[in-house]
Order: sequence, then structure tokens, then C-alpha cells
Amino acid sequence: MALLTIYKRISALFPRSIVKATSKMLLQGGFDELDARTFLGFALFVSISATLTAFFLAPLFFEEKLLHLAAAVFALAVSLALFYLFLSMRVDSRSRKIEEVLPVALQMISANIRAGMTLENAVWSSARPEFGPFKDEIQRMSAKSFGGAPLTETLKEMSKRVNSQIVERSIRLINEGIILGGEMAHLLDQVAFDIRSTQLLQKEIAVATTTYAIFIIFAAVVASPLLFSVSTYYATLNEKLVEKQSGTGYEVNQSIPAQAGPFSAFVSGGGKKEGGINSGDIRLFSIVAIAVSSFFAALILGLIREGKGMRGLKYAPVFVLIALGLYFLFSIGLESAFSSFVK
Repeated sequence: MALLTIYKRISALFPRSIVKATSKMLLQGGFDELDARTFLGFALFVSISATLTAFFLAPLFFEEKLLHLAAAVFALAVSLALFYLFLSMRVDSRSRKIEEVLPVALQMISANIRAGMTLENAVWSSARPEFGPFKDEIQRMSAKSFGGAPLTETLKEMSKRVNSQIVERSIRLINEGIILGGEMAHLLDQVAFDIRSTQLLQKEIAVATTTYAIFIIFAAVVASPLLFSVSTYYATLNEKLVEKQSGTGYEVNQSIPAQAGPFSAFVSGGGKKEGGINSGDIRLFSIVAIAVSSFFAALILGLIREGKGMRGLKYAPVFVLIALGLYFLFSIGLESAFSSFVK
């Protein structure tokens, strides 16, 4: 209890808008009993701990004090982003599961109505274990309905608990049918048919965009690591040429432009000038650029194939690991292939 109180007090640093948005995401993610301020306080506590850890460990890897502060800020941003991504993925996963079983549930409710049940009893009887999170929503909605709440209000409340346009539009049509007194069995069948048609159309779009998906994957996961590995090796080769020329007593400023290429402006006397760039900096930039590009490639792939960028997050770790692995593999291959030319 003491920790919960501490988390709630820490969460006072967040504005009300963030607390309200977090509360909505927790509700849509299925965390009904978790308070938004407790979650935010815990997230901030963990993020601050990660920030302090990064700040005190940074001197072991970097000498510049500015990089120590940058590492701490980066750790804070990444920690908070991970908590947000966790909630977003949870909300999206839950809504997708409900969308998949919604047509079957509506057809089952329609069949129960044709069998002579009232609408409330038909909804209650359709709560099956195989429906997953939608079963819990049906039971919660039916309990409130049998408790005296209008069915239209409980349906509208359920649509707010699920982050899905398909569910929201379906509930709106069903509520209009209830208010106007239409034939509910036929209406439910038509809504289920429309949902299935939409889902089939989304699958056809995913198949039609396969070529674009392959191009994005190839460019981010294969081509980008290859080009960056060539650039890194070229910079390393320039440094070795500069060191070799300095050791033989030639004038570096005269010999670099002809042999060292565009990186000669940053390298002198076997090292880098103060404020210049060396091959280590280029390697670090390449790693960061590959990781960022492959991460956003996964988001673009999710947007193209499934209509939501967040659904590409499941591909992001795989893309990043494969791209970085290929980068190091290409780098080793280039060094092995051309090591005999520069000694």
C-alpha cells in the first residue's frame, strides 16, 4: 500500500490530459482495476531509475560529459516510450481479437433470437469461452442489462471499452435497430456479413501490397546494412592510408586528397582532428541509422498490410536484429576480402 501511495504522488507530475488518456488506454487494454495514476507513477519511477543508472554508467563508455547527460535523457525517453508501447500493443491486440470473433458472435445472437429468446437473453447466451476478451465484455454488458440498465447504453459503453472502428460502427447500427424496433435477427446477420466483407477486403489489400512490403523489407534490412558497411569500411581504409603515409614521411596534406577521398578533410596524421570525424563515429552513426530505419520500416509494413502502424511493432525487433546482424556480417566480409590490399 505504501508503494501505491508513492506511485500516486509521483504521478502528480503528469497533467490531467495524460492521466485521462492513460485511463482510457488501460480500460481499452483490459486493465479495469488498475488506476491510471498508479500506472503512471510506476512508469515514472522505473524511468527515473533507468535514467540514473544510465547517467552513472555512461562514464565507463564515454569521456565527454555531454554524452553522459545525453545517455540519461535517452534512457528516460526509451523507458517512457516502452510503457506507452506496451499499452498501445495491448489495446490493439485486444481490439483485433474482438474484431475477429465479432461476426461469429453476432450470428450466434441472431440464431438465439430466431430460436425465441429475447435480445438480452440472446446476448447473454452468446458468451462463449472461445471468444476470449469479447466473452468478458458480453458478460459485463449482460450483467448491467439484467440489473436494469438499457441495453443500448450498455452496448454504447462496451464500444468505448474497445478501440475499434468496426465495433463502434456495428454497435451504432444495432442501437439504431433497437430504437427503431427493426427485425434484429436480420440486422445482426447483415452486420456480421458486412464485417466479414471488410475483413476479406483487408486481406486482399494485404496480398495486393506484397510487392511494396518486399521492397521495404529488402531496402531496410538488406540494402541499408550493405551500403553502410561499405561506407564504414571506406572510412576505415582512409584512416589506414593516412597512417601509412604519415609513417613513410610523406606530406599528408598533399597525398590525402588524391587517395583518401572525401573523408580526408576530417582525418590527419593517423587520427582525427579535434572536432573531426573518424571511422568509429561513422560506425556508430551507421548502427543508429540502421536501427532507426528498420524500426520505422516495420511500422510502415504494419500500416500497409494491416492498416495500423502499431501492428508493425511485432516485426520491429526482428527487423532491427537481422539488419544489425547483416551489417556486422558485411563489415567482416569486406575486411576479410580486402585486408590483403592494405597492411
